[in-house]
Amino acid sequence: MPALLLLTGPSAGRRYEVLTEATIGRSPSCEIPLEDDQVSRRHALITLHEGQARIRDLRSRNGTLVNGERLSGEVVLQPGDRVRVGATTAVYEPPAVTFVEGGPKPHGHVPIEEVLPHVGTAAAMYSAGTALLGATSEAMVLRRLADEVMHALSADRAAALLGSSGGLLTASVVGAETLMVPQAMAQAALEHKELSQSGDAMCAPLVASGGMPFGVLYVTRAEPAFSAGEGQLLAALGRLGGEAYAAMRSRMEAEAPALTLVGTSRPLRTLLETARRAAASAAPVVIHGEPGTGKTLLARIVHSRSPRALGPLVTVDCRQPQPAVDEALFGRASAPGQPPMTSALLRADGGSLLLQHVQALPRASAERLARLLARRTAPSRQGGEEPVDVRVLATTLESLPLLATRGEVEASLARGLVGFELEVPPLRERRADVLVLLEGFSARAARRSRKEPPTLGPEARRLLVDYSWPQNVRELELVGERLGLLYAGSRVGALHLPPEIQEGGASTGPQTLQERVARLERDAIAEALREASGKKVRAAALLGISRPTLDKKIEEYGLSVERGRRGG
Repeated sequence: MPALLLLTGPSAGRRYEVLTEATIGRSPSCEIPLEDDQVSRRHALITLHEGQARIRDLRSRNGTLVNGERLSGEVVLQPGDRVRVGATTAVYEPPAVTFVEGGPKPHGHVPIEEVLPHVGTAAAMYSAGTALLGATSEAMVLRRLADEVMHALSADRAAALLGSSGGLLTASVVGAETLMVPQAMAQAALEHKELSQSGDAMCAPLVASGGMPFGVLYVTRAEPAFSAGEGQLLAALGRLGGEAYAAMRSRMEAEAPALTLVGTSRPLRTLLETARRAAASAAPVVIHGEPGTGKTLLARIVHSRSPRALGPLVTVDCRQPQPAVDEALFGRASAPGQPPMTSALLRADGGSLLLQHVQALPRASAERLARLLARRTAPSRQGGEEPVDVRVLATTLESLPLLATRGEVEASLARGLVGFELEVPPLRERRADVLVLLEGFSARAARRSRKEPPTLGPEARRLLVDYSWPQNVRELELVGERLGLLYAGSRVGALHLPPEIQEGGASTGPQTLQERVARLERDAIAEALREASGKKVRAAALLGISRPTLDKKIEEYGLSVERGRRGG
């Protein structure tokens, strides 16, 4: 039967089947209940009629969107449509296809490999389409496009180039170190969307639908001369490659996080200068530091400022169980109902591979990875290995030489990771950055509720700077978000800060991050209830959560709710 799969929001990952009708809303009585404060109690209704699923908005506060368009009436949902209510996005899944007994019998059986095209234009377009669909970065799209063009046209040299008629930027050249493109041919492709041929060369625009060309495909061949049919093929590959590049650019821009380490302290400036030098190098980079200091963020910054910035950054968390780590690093074959998984090494071709917590990598996996890195190869989709160009970035809690000495990183992998080593300083050594960071986190939280950020009083500022921040920036972010939610538009004094900060970091014993988060959450709820004089609806609004969520948290933390007037 049809269903909604929740992609984002507080309930992301859940799947709700639709029987005859289903109401979406914040109320627990809804068939699809969402703990989302941006969703109305009864937000939207989905009904099934004659095999069609229809959705309409129930006069909600924030409206219902289907594929980005706000509903003004009832619409029929199509397979793959995206429904957005509040902060929750869901995809509509139609009824599953099932196998039934009976029906016409096939007249013959032909292996799929014999049906697929192997020669001619159809084979060239099939090969190029397959290669471009498997690309994981803009650079890989251009590199594979140049490879496919050269193979399809039996060319001596081929290039996929970005730029304007004023100057082309070489993105990928096959068959030569450099390639000179006649300006007249480039102008014809870029300014007039024309295919041009001159002697042993041919040039076509690299273009996506709805715009002007943003690059060219250029090929040369000594003999024989290019035919009209080969010109058509080059033009088609230019359009196919243009669409693939534009789609990849859109996806990469949408997924790209803001990459910056905030602060002006001397330790941070020193770190960023070392990171700049590391980015310009091709050597591996190992980043170590205490939990919560921003090691992964620094690795992304190194990649984004390197010559590989157009290439992919593929991340593997080595703390996962060994089967999951092996699947991520080395890929897996397909099986019924389970598509193949391309190895991280192959997906990172032309870019960087980030190994988080590399010291946790199981020994057998580390040895296999070290062998592949030494050979500069990756497990191929068709079996065996194929050459790749990958730069390795890794994060650890301690320095690589120390871990290798203690045997916590496999020896051959440790040798393969020798290069730049960056140590991220703990926040207690960057006290000049504390207030700048906290104000940024609190402002971000206040913006979510469309309010002004809080202002810090002098005593609060002193306590925040003096605190040792044992969980580093991660802990500071939690405190900043809490202040931004509770005291948006207000002044924050010393008594508004968590008890451990008021006490200067004194505590009865070490606390895990989970314990600290729970304590911050409990204190935030208690303060919101006091601020709201025990009124749960108002307290939930102050916290930016739903009333059912608040009730669950009150029970979880054993909080008592006292109703009464606030003191003057």
